[in-house]
Amino acid sequence: MTDSSWSWAGLGPVGGALLTLSGVGLLLWGFLGRSDSSPSLIYQAAKVVAVGLVITGTTLLARRRDRDH
Repeated sequence: MTDSSWSWAGLGPVGGALLTLSGVGLLLWGFLGRSDSSPSLIYQAAKVVAVGLVITGTTLLARRRDRDH
């Protein structure tokens, strides 16, 4: 893997999937009202899910492109 200035880049698809799942868990926690700060928790959890999906998608896409060439 190349050295990147983006610190999340080294997680790979498994790390991205785990990040997505943990974000979904936080979203459920916030939607079910288990936390006093639900609006901010939901916002932060949505960002975690988005980052996880981007990491997973870009890593898998890069692997597919490398395989095609």
